[in-house]
Amino acid sequence: MAWDPNQGQPDNPNTGYGPPPNPYNAPPNPYANPPENPYTNPPENPYAGPPGYQGGPGYYPPPQSAPLPLREAIRNLPNQYIKVTTKPGPMTFAEEMGKASWDIVWVQLIFYAIISTILSYLATLISGTNFNTPTGGGSVNPALLQSIRSITLGITFGQIILIPLFFFIGMAIIYGLARAFGGQGTFLTQSYTYLLFDVPLGIVSSLIALIPIAGGFIAIAIGIYRIVLAIFSVMAVHRLSGGRATAVVLIPIGVALLLICGLLVLVVALFAAALQQR
Repeated sequence: MAWDPNQGQPDNPNTGYGPPPNPYNAPPNPYANPPENPYTNPPENPYAGPPGYQGGPGYYPPPQSAPLPLREAIRNLPNQYIKVTTKPGPMTFAEEMGKASWDIVWVQLIFYAIISTILSYLATLISGTNFNTPTGGGSVNPALLQSIRSITLGITFGQIILIPLFFFIGMAIIYGLARAFGGQGTFLTQSYTYLLFDVPLGIVSSLIALIPIAGGFIAIAIGIYRIVLAIFSVMAVHRLSGGRATAVVLIPIGVALLLICGLLVLVVALFAAALQQR
């Protein structure tokens, strides 16, 4: 049978003239099944503050309150004292403030008052010879000398009551200022964290003060360090920025210094007036 050239190529594969594959077939669509959207909403921020808190540079997440039993809390105090005084910073106080409780606050206050009273009495005994040795060849009125001794001993032994009293007065002032600056901590937590550095450094300062002359300068340096730790404590407890916490701590100190200066001026004026009348 003759092949008609108008009928196209035969389908016989042996001829080698089969229809070529279509080179324009569409390739498989790589976007038919798109992958899961990698830009979904991120997980909840684990560092977010409590409801209603706006956050800020001074925010330190408060730990859960977990007060220790009194015996265990007393046993842990030395390690806490070392940690707070050797690793200063707001986060150090934030890690410890969850252990606050009133029983351990009172234990520290009573212990501090007793030790301070004993050290003050030793200082009085050491300096007692100065009262018995007149300077410049003059004589000392025995009644005046006895009055000075009585007042000194009264103040010394009165520290058992005065230390807790002035402590809570100072804490109340700081707490009020912190709340005025937007602080969110509690009075108990503030008192607890403050004692963690005030008790050990206060005792060390009293011991060093027994050293003549040099002890006074070292005690001043320790006092400045206590102010720094107080600022860190306020930052952690009340979740305040460094500037606001500094203002909270320094305002009462500035007012107290002004009152002391005014009192000294008054005493000097009264003493000068008494000398003129003699």
